[in-house]
Formats: sequence, structure tokens, C-alpha cells
Amino acid sequence: MRSALLTTGRQWMLVLEPGEELLETISAWCARTGVAQATVTLFGAFRSVRLIATNAPLADEEPPLADAVDVSYVEGSGSGTVTTVDASPKPHIHVAVGVKSQGAAAYAGHVLQAEAHYTVEVMVTEVISPTFVLRPDDNAFGLNSLHFAQVSGSQA
Repeated sequence: MRSALLTTGRQWMLVLEPGEELLETISAWCARTGVAQATVTLFGAFRSVRLIATNAPLADEEPPLADAVDVSYVEGSGSGTVTTVDASPKPHIHVAVGVKSQGAAAYAGHVLQAEAHYTVEVMVTEVISPTFVLRPDDNAFGLNSLHFAQVSGSQA
């Protein structure tokens, strides 16, 4: 486990309009306002969401999925982080959403794309320190994982 005491800064509520793409909107907003790293919580209605997920049976549930699932007309909530990668803010968000026409059958996973339907409300809390670092992690099948720049009181 890695842990760090966060020093937070400014906090905002973003309200996405119908048709806005979640990741692009958060990334562009962070770039405009100078938010290099943050935590994010959100909820709302989406016209479409593309998740790293699968509808197929899995022979082995341990490794990361290579598949993606598209679901439409869903509502749900999620959370994540924003980290700066190559001088650009990069959101990393996971959601759990229910498909309205399928009795709210649930899908969950890493967001690849999400288009706001009615409204999506996003709380962004700027993190001043420690510095968030994404780097490949052998314990996570080589996927980029969140680490913290070495600071007093944290464990990278």
C-alpha cells in the first residue's frame, strides 16, 4: 500500500451540459484554471459511456481487460484523480452506472469516454501536495499506477 497525507487547495463544482465529453471537459478545464492534480467525484446522467469492461465470460479474472463496453442512457456515480502527464492534465476516472432501459443493470469500470446527457456534476478538489506520479507498476500487470513524489509523511 502507498499512502500520503494530502494538502488540498481550491475546490470547484463543475456542471457539464448535455453533449459535453467528461474526460475532455475536465482536462481542458484543469488546463485553463491551472489545476495540475486533483481528486474528482461525480454523478449524473450520461447519453453514452465507454468503459474498460467485457460482456464475455473470462477464463482468468486476474489480468487487466483488453475489451471495452459501450452502454447508453445510464445514470451513476464515479470518482478518480487528475494527474499531469506530458504537461497536460489527465483524468483517471472509474464509474458505476445503471442502464435505464435494462432495469438499471449495472456496469462499472475505467472510463474511456462519457457523454453527458441531462447534466453531470463534478466536484474537483485541487491537490497541492504531494505530487502525483503515474508510473508502470509490476504489481498491477505493468499498468500505470498512482505514486507520490517522496515527501515527509508519505510512503511512495
